[in-house]
Amino acid sequence: MPDDLLDSLRPTSRGKAWRAWLTEESSNDFVAWVAEEDGEIVGFAASSRARDDDVSERCAELLMIYLLEDYLGRGIGRQLIGAAEEHWRTAGYDMAILWVLETNSATRAFYEREGWVADGERRDHPAGSNETRPVVRYSKLLD
Repeated sequence: MPDDLLDSLRPTSRGKAWRAWLTEESSNDFVAWVAEEDGEIVGFAASSRARDDDVSERCAELLMIYLLEDYLGRGIGRQLIGAAEEHWRTAGYDMAILWVLETNSATRAFYEREGWVADGERRDHPAGSNETRPVVRYSKLLD
């Protein structure tokens, strides 16, 4: 994402949004997982019921997964995805989707190693200042 978009994000407003997501009853089934090391948050993931119109109500969506750069490649992302997939199966979902920047080859390779498949869907994602970036959708059947 462009620096101006990232610079425009404000911790106070993001904190309010997270508080609402985590404390209010939601029909979207919002859930979050946090990875910690030595008491420090080093990553997190969040999901909800899928928002796309072309998938069933038994489809979850990985909304976000982020790790601090120093913790990449240590299996933490795999653990977060695993926790999400276990939750989705237990909650009765039979499929999951996610959207990723088309140009983010490292992250796309990570998802592919974890069994996710690009399903052919593509759209433009707002990237600030009237800009967009192409994103592609990945899906995974939950056994």
